[in-house]
Amino acid sequence: MQGHTLYDKLPIDLLVEFYYEINMNIKKGILSEAMYHEIELIKQAADKRGISLLTVCWSTYKINKDN
Repeated sequence: MQGHTLYDKLPIDLLVEFYYEINMNIKKGILSEAMYHEIELIKQAADKRGISLLTVCWSTYKINKDN
């Protein structure tokens, strides 16, 4: 059985925002490669809730791009 992390307790919208922002900062070179561990923890928390981060992040990107 997997342990619980802070990410397991976050509301879905905040969980998605963390995932999106960490990924964007990694791509920009702002955060270290060690942040991939955090991404994995977020993915695990999302999986436990049945959330597709790829789908949600794509929707968030499209909304931000259109505004």
